[in-house]
Amino acid sequence: MNAAESLRTPQSAMEPDPRNLMFGSFDPQTVETHHSEIAAIQLSPAVPENIAIQFETARNLYLYAWYVYRFYMVAASQALSTLEYGLRERVPTRLPQPYQKPNQKQPTLAGLLGYAIDQGLIRNEGFRRWHHVAEGQARHRRTMEAFRIVIEQNLKSYEYDETAPLTITAEDQRWNLVQVLRETLPMERNALAHGGSSLTNQVLGTLELVAEILSQLYPSAMTSTKHPDHQTNAP
Repeated sequence: MNAAESLRTPQSAMEPDPRNLMFGSFDPQTVETHHSEIAAIQLSPAVPENIAIQFETARNLYLYAWYVYRFYMVAASQALSTLEYGLRERVPTRLPQPYQKPNQKQPTLAGLLGYAIDQGLIRNEGFRRWHHVAEGQARHRRTMEAFRIVIEQNLKSYEYDETAPLTITAEDQRWNLVQVLRETLPMERNALAHGGSSLTNQVLGTLELVAEILSQLYPSAMTSTKHPDHQTNAP
């Protein structure tokens, strides 16, 4: 077994996992830049403390993956477990069919996520990457329009202000991210929960998605997250 996979010694406990130093030659990673990546992912202050603590565990696991590379997968698993916990605390304790089968004592992550999406608690607009894609589509459309003008008017050059505000259309916003997440996040959670040999450091996006979902479930304007009967004030 490679030493990087073994229990660290007191002397090597705080040495970077060598796999973290093998990539990104143009922008060498340091523990400071590694920390800045995860520190940038923040929850809404309205997320209840018991849920926020679980997400902080995922953030710390990501941070300490600098020293133990396999913590990346554990961080992703912890984040998705926190997502399920946050959903369970936010929606009714018993979901209607098809979100929860009659013989299920508790709904699965797929059921919880599907219910929250269908109730409008989770929306495309709440995700940074959805806005980024829409802006990219609008920017591309503006560039193509400039090319069209040049060709149709047989111009040698054409100037336009690239810094001008973009006009984002419904077509630019056609990507239905929440439906993608509805299918992929439960699959990712199950793959991690059931064990396996998969290993990647590309899990920051998962942590960001979980943070954005939890922040939508518990927006800052919310004053109450629970009814007395343990059901929440979801629609």
